[in-house]
Amino acid sequence: MKKILTLVLTLAVILSLAVCGSSAAFAEDKPVTVRIGLTGAVYEPIWDVVKEELADEGIVLEYVQFSNFSLPNNALDNGELEMNAFQHHAFFRNDTESNGYDLTAIGDTYIVAMNIFSDKIDDLSQLKDGDLVAVPNDVTNEGRALKLLESAGILTVDPEAGNSPTVSDITGYNVKVQLQEVDANLVPSLLPDVTIAVVNGNYALDAGLKAEDALYHESEYADDSYYCLIAVRSEDADNPVYQRIVEAYQSDAVIDVYNNQFAGFFTPTWKLGD
Repeated sequence: MKKILTLVLTLAVILSLAVCGSSAAFAEDKPVTVRIGLTGAVYEPIWDVVKEELADEGIVLEYVQFSNFSLPNNALDNGELEMNAFQHHAFFRNDTESNGYDLTAIGDTYIVAMNIFSDKIDDLSQLKDGDLVAVPNDVTNEGRALKLLESAGILTVDPEAGNSPTVSDITGYNVKVQLQEVDANLVPSLLPDVTIAVVNGNYALDAGLKAEDALYHESEYADDSYYCLIAVRSEDADNPVYQRIVEAYQSDAVIDVYNNQFAGFFTPTWKLGD
């Protein structure tokens, strides 16, 4: 009988620890290191706020920088990272489906505008036939760029193509520009050589561009396709450490960084439904 009672008590303790996992998963005296994949040092001031708060709780954030959008999801899927925070939902869906990655988005962060910049003209009305337009060449960002060019009245795309049209979905040009497709991170460097460039906000920030200097601003969003997110491996989606990181990120302190350092580019997406 004593053996049975001992076994029952042991099982009760194990079950109690499992139920209380969220509080036992990390602590200041037993820190957990989480490697986060980012695509630009420009994001570190945002994460520094989260890093500082979580350090007192035993969660240590370590940044791993990547120079190309094609790398962080592969690194996460392969176990080289614990999470990443660099992409929007449209890119995430396409990249995970195309490559068979078993990843899950566990929290939204911000939406960063994709705007049109130029070193050569002061207004889009000055565009003329034959002018070069630099756009990102990956599927989702190029589709977003084409939708922006359509919104600006430069071209039209097939509405059946949805939020991620390709060049083959262009149905007409109001100005017969020529598209120059390059990696998203290279688009700002082409500003001296093209008439206009459609630049992702993160790369615009890295290049020292200001939202107020854009010729045309992205301002309308039909759904969450361009909301940026925090991703983990699907098996870790309910991990209390990662859930706590999302909670710490979605805070007023982070919004203060958005407003003070990234004015004109970043909007907290977790607040858009409020």
